[in-house]
Amino acid sequence: MASDPLPAVYRSEIKSRGWRFPWRTPTIDKIYQTCDRTLVELIARERASWTGCSWLEKIPTVIKSIGNLEASKGGLEELLGYWSKVLELTAPQTSESVSKLEPVGYYSNRSVDWHKATFCELLDLGDRVGTDKAIAQFSTRYDQNHTGATDSWLNWLKVEHPSMYAYLHPQVA
Repeated sequence: MASDPLPAVYRSEIKSRGWRFPWRTPTIDKIYQTCDRTLVELIARERASWTGCSWLEKIPTVIKSIGNLEASKGGLEELLGYWSKVLELTAPQTSESVSKLEPVGYYSNRSVDWHKATFCELLDLGDRVGTDKAIAQFSTRYDQNHTGATDSWLNWLKVEHPSMYAYLHPQVA
């Protein structure tokens, strides 16, 4: 049963709708073809541990086997198991990096419109007294409980709203 091929109905549905398995990438890489690099390396390392050879040697066979596994029910289940491991490995890293970039203190839990209005206020103050002095005044005013909140907010703007940040530092654009 595990090696039963996928019914033709499913295969034609996948092709007609242009669906892609989550481990397939839209771009072609020289080494990994259209497979997710992390998935290929995970499977290659596991298979290399069985044979004792280098995991790099296993990459071409893993890529071929992914195509074969996609054609059967059991193979899809195996790939989904590997894919869930990949997601577990990548999920904690992304959540930590996002939390470091979130605005803190006075700037946290605000709407995008609020951020735009506050940024406009910073730009107006910057036009009057200079950008560095405006940032220093914002820091004095809003960083009392969270030191560095203004710098954190500006870094967050640089990542999340680069076009807005470019008004503050035109050389970035």
